[in-house]
Amino acid sequence: MDFLQPKDIGFLKPDISIVVPVYNGENYLKRCVDSITLAATGHNIELILVDDGSADNSAAIAQSYCDNFPWMKLVRQENQGPSSARNKGIDAAQGHYIGFVDCDDCVAEHYFSELLAACASNPDIVVFGYQRIFANGKKQTVAPESKSHIGEQEDLLCNVNGDRQLFWFSCTKLFSSVLLTNIRFDESMRLGEDTVFNLHAVKKSNHILRISPVLYFYYEVAGSLSSNKYKPGLLKNMEKHFSSRLAVHKAMQRGLDDKAWNDIYKYYIFHILPWLFSNLMYLDNKQQLAELRNIRDSVFVGRCYAKKIMLGTGQRTILIQLMFRARLLRLLRAYCATVFTNKS
Repeated sequence: MDFLQPKDIGFLKPDISIVVPVYNGENYLKRCVDSITLAATGHNIELILVDDGSADNSAAIAQSYCDNFPWMKLVRQENQGPSSARNKGIDAAQGHYIGFVDCDDCVAEHYFSELLAACASNPDIVVFGYQRIFANGKKQTVAPESKSHIGEQEDLLCNVNGDRQLFWFSCTKLFSSVLLTNIRFDESMRLGEDTVFNLHAVKKSNHILRISPVLYFYYEVAGSLSSNKYKPGLLKNMEKHFSSRLAVHKAMQRGLDDKAWNDIYKYYIFHILPWLFSNLMYLDNKQQLAELRNIRDSVFVGRCYAKKIMLGTGQRTILIQLMFRARLLRLLRAYCATVFTNKS
């Protein structure tokens, strides 16, 4: 397919820089870059492809695009993970705004035109709609209600559990480059790092704008970090996630008040704890007991269950808490086997 070039920007600072971390994505990269190229037509855009030590033909594909499009550039590094690749892209970005696209996903044809229109009011963060395409062909569309938040970051940070549009995924948002001056992805985390990144971004923001157009298409592919398989180190990862969440609240004026703790409890006990239970079901019986013991003794479980301010915990949560405290791990393992099932 032939594309018209975006505007000849010369030495002008790009309006938007897009960072695409690339790792062994030769089967999807062309679809991704072609969608960005089509959407960029006529706009002042910069595309940064960060090859994270791919072992396939990804780097060569990326280089071929950069050879033909002067507004694209390739950055290469040894394999260090997607957070490192995104950080490398942020460091290289020159645009007024920075966005992220995964190499196995793509964007809508009106992606840049909608985002540039939204940027006219100078928001710190733009949140937009997206569609998830699952491996079985099913689709889920999330379209935010158009809304502007000014000076509401304290309240927004107390609704992480209920506001997936704002706190899940980094690819469904556009960030002011000034906002990201001292914000980077935590390279020690491999899961949930998007939420931690978004927490820090919301903490620093004053103006957050939600727009309803569906601009991003997220494809579930085999072998992704979010796919169904055992995830080693998940508990340690989520402990780091928990400590990062507490640090954000401690830096806010309201601190860790009851409203903040209520949301923290809901997020880690209703969302993360079942994920940990589901993950351990891939292990054998002996390993499951050891993992349950580690979960029971984890900081986030202890601190969340120690709080007495929570309402509406539900029978399942109370039952799990009682089994933890009574050290009935074999019974809890049997319970998990009946409740938390995984697809192979």
